[in-house]
Amino acid sequence: MSGAPLDEATEAAIGWLVVLHSGAVTAADRAGFDAWLAAQPGHRSAWERLAGPLDSALHGARAAAARTPGTPGALGSALARAEAGLRQRRRLLRGALGLGGVAAGAALLLAERHAPLAQWAADLRTGTGERRGFALPDGSTVTLDARSAADLDFGPGRRTVTLHQGALLAEAAPAGRHGGAPFVVRTAHGQVRALGTRFIVRLHEADSYVGMLEHRSDVTAAGGQHLELAEGQGARFGPQGVVPDTLAPQTASAWRRGLLEAHDLPLGEVIDALRAYRTGFVRIAPRAAALRVYGSYDLDDTDRALAALAETLPIEVRVFRQGWLVTIE
Repeated sequence: MSGAPLDEATEAAIGWLVVLHSGAVTAADRAGFDAWLAAQPGHRSAWERLAGPLDSALHGARAAAARTPGTPGALGSALARAEAGLRQRRRLLRGALGLGGVAAGAALLLAERHAPLAQWAADLRTGTGERRGFALPDGSTVTLDARSAADLDFGPGRRTVTLHQGALLAEAAPAGRHGGAPFVVRTAHGQVRALGTRFIVRLHEADSYVGMLEHRSDVTAAGGQHLELAEGQGARFGPQGVVPDTLAPQTASAWRRGLLEAHDLPLGEVIDALRAYRTGFVRIAPRAAALRVYGSYDLDDTDRALAALAETLPIEVRVFRQGWLVTIE
C-alpha cells in the first residue's frame, strides 16, 4: 500500500471532514478547524467543494430529528430517509464536488457512514469491530457480526428477528416450548424459518445469504419462491428468487472466530466485510470489486488484510490521512 499525494488543501479538508463527523469532536478540534479555514482562501474553497453537498443531503435528517427530540423512532426514520436520498444522489454528488476520485470518494463514503445511523434505535446492534451475543426472550440466542443491527418481535404466536444491516448467527430454541411459534429471521429480501437450531444470515445490498449450520430451514424470497435447506447448505434469496450458493456455511460464519475466509468471493464483498471492522472509509473501484479472492484474512487487523490483498491481486491500495481513507483501484 502507498500513501499517494493530494494537494495540501484537499487532503486537509478530507481530514477535517472525518474529524467533524466522527461523533467525538472537541472544542479544540472546532477551534483548529476555524483557524485552518480562515488561514487561506484555498482552504475554504476546498472545504466547500467537499462538505457542501454532504451537509445538504443530511440537512433534512437533522431537521426532522430536531423537531422531535428524545424520540428514537423519529431519529431512525429521519436518518432512513436521508439514507435513501444519499443513495439516489451519489452520481450527482460526484459531479457537484468537481474533484478527483479520491476527494469525491471521501465525501461519498462519509455520507454512506451516516446511513447506518438509521439503525441506532434497533433492539440489537453492534459497533465497528464489535461481535456480540444476545439472549432472546424465548431462550434463543443471536450473535451479531460487527456493525450489524436487528429488531425483535416476540409475543404470543410470533418469534421474529428482522436483520437491518450486517450478519447474524441464530441458535433457535425449539418451537414446542413457545406454543409452536416458528423462529423467523427476516431481511429486506425475504425470510428464513428455522426448522432446526443454528444458521447464519448476511444482508447484502442486492440479496441476502443464509447458511445452515445445523438441521434445516425454509427460505422464502420476497417474491414468494421458497427452498428448504439442509445442514451444510447455503443459498441466496432476493429478486432472483432463492438460489443455492456454493459458499459453505462454516466458511461464511468464520467471522465468529475473527476471520474472513474467501473462496472465490468478489473483492467487493471482501471489502464490505473489512469495512465493518475498520474506522475510516474504504472506496473500491467497480473493476477492482469484481476480482475474485481466495484466502483467509484477519478481521481484527484490517491493515494487514489490505496489505495481503494488495500483494496477491492486481490492485493498487492507497492510504490517506493516516489510514482514515483508503482507495482501491
